[in-house]
Amino acid sequence: MPKLFGWLPKRRWLRWSIIFFGGGFLLLIVLAITGYVLMQQPAVQSRVMSIAFGYQLRQPLPDPPVPSLATEHQARLATQASQLKNAAELFVPTQVWDVRFQLTAEEWTGLGPNQITPISAFGGKDGKMTLRNPNASRPGLAGVLGIDFPWSQGTVQFGDRTFTNAGIRFKGNGTFLSGMASYKRPYKVDLDHSVEGQKLVGQTTLNFGNLLAENSMLTDTLGYEFYREAGVPTIRTTFARVLLSIDGRFKDRLLGLFLLAENPDKKWTHEAFGTEGVAVLKPVTYEPFVYLGTNWQHYEEAYNPKTSVSDAQQQRLIELARLCTEGNDSEYAQQIGEYLDLAKVATWFACEITLANYDGILTTGQNYLLYHDPRSNQFSFGPWDLDHSWGEFPFTGTAADREHASIWKPWPGKNRFFERLLAHAPFKELYRSELERLQTTLFQPERLSRRLDELAAVIRPFVAEESTNRLAKFEQCVAATWPDGPRDGDPFDPNRPAFPLKRFFEARAKSVRAQLAGEETGVEPRGMGQR
Repeated sequence: MPKLFGWLPKRRWLRWSIIFFGGGFLLLIVLAITGYVLMQQPAVQSRVMSIAFGYQLRQPLPDPPVPSLATEHQARLATQASQLKNAAELFVPTQVWDVRFQLTAEEWTGLGPNQITPISAFGGKDGKMTLRNPNASRPGLAGVLGIDFPWSQGTVQFGDRTFTNAGIRFKGNGTFLSGMASYKRPYKVDLDHSVEGQKLVGQTTLNFGNLLAENSMLTDTLGYEFYREAGVPTIRTTFARVLLSIDGRFKDRLLGLFLLAENPDKKWTHEAFGTEGVAVLKPVTYEPFVYLGTNWQHYEEAYNPKTSVSDAQQQRLIELARLCTEGNDSEYAQQIGEYLDLAKVATWFACEITLANYDGILTTGQNYLLYHDPRSNQFSFGPWDLDHSWGEFPFTGTAADREHASIWKPWPGKNRFFERLLAHAPFKELYRSELERLQTTLFQPERLSRRLDELAAVIRPFVAEESTNRLAKFEQCVAATWPDGPRDGDPFDPNRPAFPLKRFFEARAKSVRAQLAGEETGVEPRGMGQR
C-alpha cells in the first residue's frame, strides 16, 4: 500500500482530496461504461422508454391556445353537415370542417390512457420491434410500451350537426406518442357507441389524425389520392379544424388541424368494391403469409380483421399462407395467381415502391390493408396511414437513399413473401408495366407539385393558426426550392431538417426511370434505424 500510494503528496488533506475526487471520477467512468453496455440491451432500452413515456403521461397538460383564426378564414370552414347527401360530399380534400369536442372533466379523465404491463424487451437488435402486447386491446407500439386506450364519451359538434354521448377514445401509435404532451392527440369517434343508429351520412366511425408525424401535413392526402387514381381501392380524406371544451377547465380551445380519414368498414367496402362480403384485414406482422397451421386463431391476431371474415375466407388465407411458405416452386408458380389478384397487387405494389412508403409492409410490418373479394376468391392490398409516404420516413436510411430506393429489391433484409412474388415472372412483368404506367401518367413532378400547391393553399391559414414554428416548417416542406446543407437528423428531433416534397418528386421520378432503363441499380433499403 505505501508503494501504491507513494506518489501522492505528503500533506494529508491534499492526499485525501486526490483520493476522494480521483476515486469519484473513476467511479463515474465505470458507471458510464456500465450504463452504455446496459443500454445496448433491448430489455434495458425497452424499460427505459416505458418509464419515460409513463412519466410523461402523468404530467399535467398545458391548456390549448385560444383560437386566432382571421374572420376571412373562418368563413372558409365547412359547416353544412346537415345538407350532405353522401360520403363523397363529406370526404373532400379541399374542405376544412368546423368540429368541436365537448367533454365533462370525468369524461376526459375516462379517456386515460390506461397504463398496462409493457413488453419487457420489445426492441430487437435487427431494428424490428415487437408489434403486439397481449395485455393491450389493440396492436402497435403504444400498447407495447404499456399504453392502452379505453373508450369514453362526449359531445361532438360536426359543422351544424350535434352528436351527444358519442364514443371517444385516443388512437394511433407514433402519432399518439408525438402528441401525448399536449391535447392534440389523435382521436377516434364512434357516433353510435351509446346511441344506436347515430351516424353522419352513413358514417359511424370518424378517425381524426393529428398530423404531427411530418411537417407538410399533406402526405396522407396526396398519397391516398395517388393510390386511388392508380386504381387501388382506397379510403377518402378531408380536413377538420378541431376545438376542445372540458367543463370546468376551458371552453373552445384550439387543438388545430386534423386529417379526417374514412373508416375501412363494411359500408366502405360495399361502395369501393360494389359488392357485399369483402373482408378487410389490417395485418400487424413482419412476415406476411407465414404458415401457422390450420387453426384460424393462430392467424387472427396477426391479421387483425376489421370486418367479419367468413369461415371460407379464413380457410382461403390459411391456404395462401401454406402455399407461400411450403409450396415448392412449381406449385407456387401454378397456384399463386389463384389466391392473389396479381394485376391489382402489382398496381398497389408499384404505388408503394414509387412513393418509397417505408412505414408499412416493407419495413414496419403494419399500416396496410388486405382485402378478400368473394367474387374472385382472391386477395389484394390497399394503403393505410400514409403520413410517412413520399419517402419521408426518417427511420429507414437517408433522404437520398429513399429517393433512390431500389425498385427490384425494395425491402431490407429477407422477406420470403416478396422474394417469391418478384421471382414469379408473370407478376414481375405486371409490376414493371405498372411502374412504367405510373411514370408516364400519375408520377409527374409538375403534376404532383401543382396538386401540392392547391392543397397547401387550403390548409395554410389553419397551419398558421397553430404556431409560427409549424408554419415555417410547413413552408419549407411545400417550397419549390430548398436550402443546401444537411438533409437528415435525429428522427426523434422535431427540429430536424424539413423534408421538401417537391425535391422528392423530382429525384424519385428520375431514379425510377433510370432503374427501369437499367441505368441505375437503386439503393437497397436498410432496416429501421440503420444509416
